[in-house]
Amino acid sequence: MLDARILYVAYLREGANTVGYLNKIIGQCHAFVKEISHVYICVSRKNEAVLYRVAVDKLEQITTFPYSCFATYQEQGRNGKLRGYLRYISFIKFVSKVLQDFGIDVLYFRSSYPTTMFRRLLRKTASSKFVEIVTYPYKTEWKRIMPRFEYLFWKSGQEKVEKLSDIVVAISGEKDLHLSEKFILINNGIDLENIRVKKHTQRDYLSVVSIANLCMWHGYDRIIRGMSDYYKNGSVKKVIYNCVGDGPELENLKELTKSLGLDKYVIFHGTKTGEELDKIFDESDVALGSLGNHRKGLNSDSALKNREYCARGIPFVIASSDQDFPESFPYILKIPSDESPVDINEIVEWYEKLTHSHPNYSTEMRKYAEEHLSWDAKMKPVIEKIKEIAEEKGKSRS
Repeated sequence: MLDARILYVAYLREGANTVGYLNKIIGQCHAFVKEISHVYICVSRKNEAVLYRVAVDKLEQITTFPYSCFATYQEQGRNGKLRGYLRYISFIKFVSKVLQDFGIDVLYFRSSYPTTMFRRLLRKTASSKFVEIVTYPYKTEWKRIMPRFEYLFWKSGQEKVEKLSDIVVAISGEKDLHLSEKFILINNGIDLENIRVKKHTQRDYLSVVSIANLCMWHGYDRIIRGMSDYYKNGSVKKVIYNCVGDGPELENLKELTKSLGLDKYVIFHGTKTGEELDKIFDESDVALGSLGNHRKGLNSDSALKNREYCARGIPFVIASSDQDFPESFPYILKIPSDESPVDINEIVEWYEKLTHSHPNYSTEMRKYAEEHLSWDAKMKPVIEKIKEIAEEKGKSRS
């Protein structure tokens, strides 16, 4: 056990739309707790920043830092960008105070806006600096979604952040990236303690589910268009699609569903967590990973949802390679990475064959997740580097 203090910082607002991201962060910190004596998490809320201490089985709130009335988050209202900027400044000030007051040895910062203020924080802190980039490489994606002037600002700022960092933890599904020794490449993992295996219920139809903070690269318009083709051409078996989550793409998916007359076959549940989410998985047969990564210029994937599906024991469909799962993995159906509608007949036939050839598929998938996908396994090289740096600093002081 390393006697040190690590602070995990994520400028994310606690709330419905960030549940998946926060679960990931907590899972990473549970891996830290097993190897490092003092672990803290700092995140944002609507009207304050909050600091938690991470215990083995819970988070203990230590302190909060209130935002000014001009910086609080509002669902509706004007000056949203200005409020966000003021909130971010307050958040960084709080992080700076925590670093000083709590004698933090390691700062682990989930990729944030690469502003001058953030870079100043990295430059001034005496803590070892680990910066996590959640999707790497990021430049192709940024070019697609940002105006040119904004892309150039982010690219320049991010490159400076990487130079100021001691270690860059890059989460990537790419296999052949040639990076400097400063980089540690990992894939997403999962906190298995908080995910239970799905229960099996009998039904006379096929239930398909997706869970996401809905964005265009999830490609769930493809499944809806596939459902339309399926029912137009004479369906063999009733298929229901349960779309779980909110996000910027939700209204577009709802409009597409309505225009295709699929309201009784496509159900939008909004954000679900805990027992409500468990129940939806219990009543589902097949899950959907991201079906539109090609829209970001990516051919690979390391999505959290793929790992959660595996841990829950529910077969799933993806459209791009995921290096955590071998090509021969029978519980994944890989479909074309393009704009074609999803072939629902193919999913129906694949699932029926799978249930005959692997009647205990949920148990088999869970075992695979336990052996290959836990955050303990994923964070091991990061923890080893933290210990290595701590040892080198100890030697330099003696």
